[in-house]
Amino acid sequence: MDGNRGRDRRFPGTAVCGGEWASGYPARSRPLLTWDRSMTDAAARARARLRQELSGHPAGDRLVELVLIAAGELVANAHEHAPGPYQLRLTAGPVPRIEVLDRGSGLPPRAVARARTAQGLGLGVAGRGRGLIMVHRATGGAWGSRAVAGGHSVWAELGGR
Repeated sequence: MDGNRGRDRRFPGTAVCGGEWASGYPARSRPLLTWDRSMTDAAARARARLRQELSGHPAGDRLVELVLIAAGELVANAHEHAPGPYQLRLTAGPVPRIEVLDRGSGLPPRAVARARTAQGLGLGVAGRGRGLIMVHRATGGAWGSRAVAGGHSVWAELGGR
């Protein structure tokens, strides 16, 4: 989505059909990237924006790398499995929280259970199906999903456990 086309001027950086996403977030939470299906490099752009935003974070480079891993997986999952538009949000602080919003109905319970109980990364077919397992490991289990107005959100907190 480019320019102001498809944007809600009340919530800069938020798509019109996602304007309600902006309500209920703390002031330090802000959208970093809003995209639709036509943006095929969304995960790479999300990682670049987060790297820029978290540069010099007091927790160090290791935390930033974990944030980038989790964000890349959450963005790719949303883009592949849910209708758009999509939005990546960052709540900055000692424990950064990333959140990816989409127009989907939520994570399948089976996918959540598999991610929370997997002993290894050997699950999945042809190198697929491991994204939430990676998020679970990167966050030490500090991730989840929730319904939001008009869609769904998957969040992850890093460095708090």
